Formats: sequence, structure tokens, C-alpha cells
Amino acid sequence: MALAASMHGMSLNASEAGATNYSIPDTGIFNGVQLANNNLAARTQYAAPTVPPNRDLPANYATAGIGHGLTQAPEYYNYEGGLPVKYDIPSAEKERMQARQAIRQAASKEPRDDKANVIRTDPITEGEVDYLQSMKAQAELADFDRYFEKWADPRKPGGMQFIMEKYPQYVERRVKQAQTDYEFAMRNQMIDSWGAQSFDDIHFKYLVDNGKIDGPRLAKHVSLSDFYAPGLLSPWAFVDKRDGLHLPFASARFGRRPANRDDWRLSDEGQPLSSGRDTQALADSMYKYPGYNGLSATSRRPTMAGSY
Repeated sequence: MALAASMHGMSLNASEAGATNYSIPDTGIFNGVQLANNNLAARTQYAAPTVPPNRDLPANYATAGIGHGLTQAPEYYNYEGGLPVKYDIPSAEKERMQARQAIRQAASKEPRDDKANVIRTDPITEGEVDYLQSMKAQAELADFDRYFEKWADPRKPGGMQFIMEKYPQYVERRVKQAQTDYEFAMRNQMIDSWGAQSFDDIHFKYLVDNGKIDGPRLAKHVSLSDFYAPGLLSPWAFVDKRDGLHLPFASARFGRRPANRDDWRLSDEGQPLSSGRDTQALADSMYKYPGYNGLSATSRRPTMAGSY
């Protein structure tokens, strides 16, 4: 009744004024514009970087027998691949160019009375020329970065110092990309684990769930039950088993790395203290003495390899 009376009163007031007052419907356009801007900002921040190949070898790289060799280029150059980095990102300018192209195509199909298509002129703007020039500049940057990488390997002694002295921006841009990757992975996992704590979290997850932005995920841990022996508190849980000795960066995920980790495993043959290293073997060696198992003292003499 109260609502009906209120509406009746509004009708009477409008009649007395001689006009009807209509309010403008709220279509949510301002919220839509804000979401579109946030969408673009997120896609810009998390735009997929350029990921160079594992190795960047000269065209004359050749296989010689078992090993590999270069027929001409010096061996001391750095032939490792670069790290992920952005050379291009979404922008409002690009989206306007896409919209303009879509309108141009639609307008060209508009029929006239004589059933011919409408002809509309669309002059090339300075913005389009500037954009083409920026494309050429980015391509030049990519070429120079690739060339610069050959001068020094940051993993080798003195390599990082050389790079930071000559071209620190090369490192800074790639470190920033790594920070962006970790930020995406951490934020995504925190929302998955604890839920959204703000509207920004909800919008971030909306973009992820709908494939508008993407990024790396933190590695999943193997189930702890795969390692536990008799029980959770057993002293045999988390047994440290020697997995052999591997070359530096055998576990790397960037730069030069092995296809399989054990491809970079060092041979233990003849190496000091490289055998008999597990807990049981070491414990057994504490009580083995000359003549053990009927062997002579000479045959049971300790060796540098840690076995009798």
C-alpha cells in the first residue's frame, strides 16, 4: 500500500507540474568502462613474454662424431638462449586500431540504393605511421639483444659483471619479467587457496578463469605419502638418498639445460668417496675389520672410494 501511495503521489506531482519526470536508466556503462580499463591493464602486465630457444647456434653448427663442434664461429662466444622478456604488449592504441579496422570493413559493405557498396575514404593518420615506426624500433631492439647475448654468458665468471657494465637494461627488463611471473603465480595460488579478499581479486580470477590473462603456476609437490616409510613419524621418513653428482644447472629451467637431468650426471668411476655412501653402507663399514667374511687384511684395506 505504501509503495502504491508513493507512486500515486509521484503521478499527481508530475501532473501538477505539467510534465513527467523520467530518470535516466543506469546501464552500468561507467562500471563497464572501468572493467575494460582494468582488463587492458592486466593483459598488459601479464602479456606473454618472448621465450628464446634453449640454444641459439650458428647456421654452420655441425655434429662431428660423438661430440659437437662449430665449423667456423669461435667456441668462446655465448650460444645459450636468452631469458623471457616482453618486446610487445597490448595497448589502448592497438585496440582502437582494431576497432577502426572493424568499422572500416563494416562500412565498406554498407549498400547504397543502386545496390553498390558505399565508398568511404579513410586517410592514414600520423598515429598509424608512428606505430609502424615503433614496430621497426622493437624489431631492432630484439636483434640487438640477441646479438649482445653472444658477448657474455652470465653464468660464467665475470660474465654478469660485463653485462651490467655494458648494458644493464638487458638484465633489468628480464628480472622485471621474472618478478611479474612470480607475482602472478603467488596471487593466483593465494586466491585459489584462501578465496578472493577484494573486488580486484575477483576481477583477477575472472580474467584468469576466462583465459584473458595467463602466467606460470608454482610447481606441485609430490604427495608426501610417496616418501613416508612405515609411518608419519618414522625415523625412516625423509630418507636422504644420494642421487649421484650432477653438473651445475642440471635442474635449470631457463638457459642451457639438459633434456633429462641425468644427462648431466657425473660418472662416479674411480672418484674419491663416491661409493658406499648410503646410511646402511656407512654403518656397515664401521664394524667391518680385516678378515671379515674370510677375506684377508690386504683385500679388505680401505680405499679412497670409501669401500673396502
